Amino acid sequence: MILVTGGCGYIGSHIVKTLSENGEEVVVYDNLTHGNADSLMHKDSLIIGDITNSQSLEHVFSAHEIECVIHCAALVNASESNEKANEYHRVNEVGSTIVYRAAKMAGVKYLLYASSAAVYGTPAGHSPLLERGPTNPINVYGETKLAGEKSLKQACSGDMRFGIFRFFNVAGASPDGHLRQDPASNAILQRLFGVAKGYEREIIISGHDYSTKDGTVVRDFVHVEDITRAFTLALQYFRQGRSSFTLNLGSGIPHTILEVLHTVELVTHKSIPTRYAPRIPGDIEYSLADIRNAKKTLNWQPDHNLIQMIQDGYRVYQ
Repeated sequence: MILVTGGCGYIGSHIVKTLSENGEEVVVYDNLTHGNADSLMHKDSLIIGDITNSQSLEHVFSAHEIECVIHCAALVNASESNEKANEYHRVNEVGSTIVYRAAKMAGVKYLLYASSAAVYGTPAGHSPLLERGPTNPINVYGETKLAGEKSLKQACSGDMRFGIFRFFNVAGASPDGHLRQDPASNAILQRLFGVAKGYEREIIISGHDYSTKDGTVVRDFVHVEDITRAFTLALQYFRQGRSSFTLNLGSGIPHTILEVLHTVELVTHKSIPTRYAPRIPGDIEYSLADIRNAKKTLNWQPDHNLIQMIQDGYRVYQ
């Protein structure tokens, strides 16, 4: 059986759906603060609880024979994290440690952690980011995700193996239209969809004087369905007796925010009114994944391009 923390959230629910459709038995642990119980489509078991509650977690492990934990539960708004630093440390850092300890005590074999490219911070140049490169997070969110990685490595010993996935900008939705990203999130595509639908008057782009081809920041977008496939490949990998890993999950393709905006206009056939604002202090100019290790380790590579991410995401948004 597989335990997915945060399995009712955006990425977690897609992972649960894929696992269930692959014949895996899944139990979901979620406090439903940001998740939606209706996202569970295959009668997966749902236990409502918080990852900071060690007694509740210990009960879950005693009641179920868990082979693998997929730890997705977290607070994920990078800009909010600096304002709510204590809460982000409590949930993302302390909560993760509690999950790992409970899993270790229960004899769990494998632990997969949903980390973030935020652990890298601001790259020195415009080169793709390597997993072995420096980690210098510039916000509390990135600090807590990096802390979650470190405590995972400390917790895993003996036969317990771990996989760390550093997500870049996850986008898109399940093609069947049942799952989606929260429209109220601060994700750039959700904001652009809101303008395309007329819910917002304009999109504000912070900073258009960066050293990029059109002056806006560069990001790496990866489809959520490609993310879920990486987790199924990781399970197969571990069941073959392979070793622990840390891997980037991105498309490996750079897109400026202005390019993303124009692609949304192309897909939606809507004009996106734009207003430029000053840079956000500390905003990362260039973020691009080097995904060669994911290809080498798991034989994983993304199948979706930016247009497909926008098509799937906008279809569900509507």
